[in-house]
Amino acid sequence: MAFSLTTVHAQQNLPSMGEPADAALSLVEEQLIGAQFMRQIRASLPLVRDVQIGEYIQTLGNRLVLATGRVDIDNFTFFVIDDPQINAFAIPGGYVGINSGLIAAMNHEEQLASVVAHEIAHVTQRHHARAFATGNKASLGAAAAVLAAIIIGQANAQAGQAALISGLAASQQSSINFTRGNEVEADRIGIEILANADYDPRAMAEAFNILRRKNSLNTSGLTLEYLRTHPLDNNRIAEAADRASTKPTLARVKSVEFELFKARLMVLTSTDPAQTMRLYKSQYERKATPQNAYALALKAQRDSGQADARKYLDTLDSIVATSPMVELLRADIESDSNSADADNRLAALSDLYPDRYSIVEKRLDTLIKTRKLRSALNVATRYIRRAVNPDPLAWRQLASIQQQLGDEAGSHESLARYFEALDELSRAQSQIELALREVETGSQDEIRLSASLKNLRDKASRLR
Repeated sequence: MAFSLTTVHAQQNLPSMGEPADAALSLVEEQLIGAQFMRQIRASLPLVRDVQIGEYIQTLGNRLVLATGRVDIDNFTFFVIDDPQINAFAIPGGYVGINSGLIAAMNHEEQLASVVAHEIAHVTQRHHARAFATGNKASLGAAAAVLAAIIIGQANAQAGQAALISGLAASQQSSINFTRGNEVEADRIGIEILANADYDPRAMAEAFNILRRKNSLNTSGLTLEYLRTHPLDNNRIAEAADRASTKPTLARVKSVEFELFKARLMVLTSTDPAQTMRLYKSQYERKATPQNAYALALKAQRDSGQADARKYLDTLDSIVATSPMVELLRADIESDSNSADADNRLAALSDLYPDRYSIVEKRLDTLIKTRKLRSALNVATRYIRRAVNPDPLAWRQLASIQQQLGDEAGSHESLARYFEALDELSRAQSQIELALREVETGSQDEIRLSASLKNLRDKASRLR
């Protein structure tokens, strides 16, 4: 679906939160709290670390953030958790997590977008800070519960994950105090975001109905995690449908990228791969779709069944126009037999999509595999220089290439940039200190690295 910024330039009529929220919790403090939580989440929760999955959800989230009229999309981070429970949450500072189980429950991109838009609204409306402004002591207790869960997780990963999810749920419902008013406000703003992003706003009520239906079919007898933290009743669904009816009705265009993303996620996270493949195979035999053909091709490629992978790839070629995800899969399938041809394809694809790190990552893997390290160095540095917001993983990959080429100082400096992007400032400082040991005293490199170390120390002191 095409995305236009014409409505964004008109700006949403978002209510100002005023000074009470600012006095209780400043924007800088929200960023600090969020960054701290995110560091713990990266260490404690089973994040889906596949670059293509992360790229899709971040692009979707960026599109929705831009539709709020904000331009600070770099301050929002979207990520997927490998968890079959249906849940999503936002934490201070613009971090939004979505469980794989919730994504699996959604049938269309608009429906997933509606959940993400709702979470963005909780952030833009600063519900965290407003809870602090009410003086709700439970907020501190919920924060302590999250930190305690992290400690538990260090000893027992499974118990820690369950406790952390529980703690996040507590912080959502108890400290943020997601009253009906909070939820209705997030629904209203979320619908505005959907409309401004050229999504069909009716999708929010559709997503609510899916969640309610899934809850009624839940054999455990427990309420879905998402509904515990985001109470849902008939009135909210009706209100969401009524609000959407006041917006222009948009023609639905099925998102092929969403189908491919969902298929990839299901293959990578399925707890019963054999059953998942039987389901996709059954669907494929009835009617080939981008989702089932991609899933079968990806699984065949991962199982080294190249003949089957090529068969399903041929099907994809007949039903899907050019797609980066399909082309990346093609490169994986062809790289074993013809790495030079695979790199040429990836180079052309990278020119079409210069900001997609997933393409760069695949090119670098191909070049490193064939020991073309100088070419890999050029590809990595070119991407970092021209990308608007380079993926932090590019710095880590560059560091590995530099190390293999014997550039120890450059490798440490690149690792510092990687850790800095993840707000791991002490680790970033350590890498700069190691880089300084490798350069000549009084050189331009020493001057640059010393300035960088000072900046990191100043930044860390501001965050204390």
